[in-house]
Amino acid sequence: PPVMQAFRSAFAARDAGKVIDERTEGDERIVAGRRTTPRSAVSATVLKNELVQDLQSLLNSVNLAASEDLSDLAEVRQSILNFGVDDLTAFTTDSQIKAALDTKLRNVLLKYEPRLVPGSLSVIRKKEQNGSDARMAFHISAEMHAAPHDIAVEFVADVEAYSGQIFVKDA
Repeated sequence: PPVMQAFRSAFAARDAGKVIDERTEGDERIVAGRRTTPRSAVSATVLKNELVQDLQSLLNSVNLAASEDLSDLAEVRQSILNFGVDDLTAFTTDSQIKAALDTKLRNVLLKYEPRLVPGSLSVIRKKEQNGSDARMAFHISAEMHAAPHDIAVEFVADVEAYSGQIFVKDA
């Protein structure tokens, strides 16, 4: 399971701050069970939900290149310092920018989401419904690395034009 699973499950159980001071009859401290349990299997649903959370965080992070000129800083452009996507509030209704956005999103996912199998990743812009320019949606499909076998995942990423915020949900 991903490392973040331990933190998220402790947060969900609200037990991270609980003091566990169990003792034997001889007053020897017993190590808390939550800290000694072997790594257990995580269901595909939990893995997908965690991926949705992380994709939403990634896609709603504005990268450093949106505010700083990184043209002479190739290492910074490729590093975690440039985590996130371009500022999407500027894409408005420009069809050229819209056409390039699926490629940009795919590149960001490939760069910062190692759980997705690169050759399986597809990001396709969905046709606007009702002629609305206020929202755009992308269909994201891929295989997620998992054991004993990879898991097929599909998501819809809704982009709100006015705020640039992206909402990711299971397809």
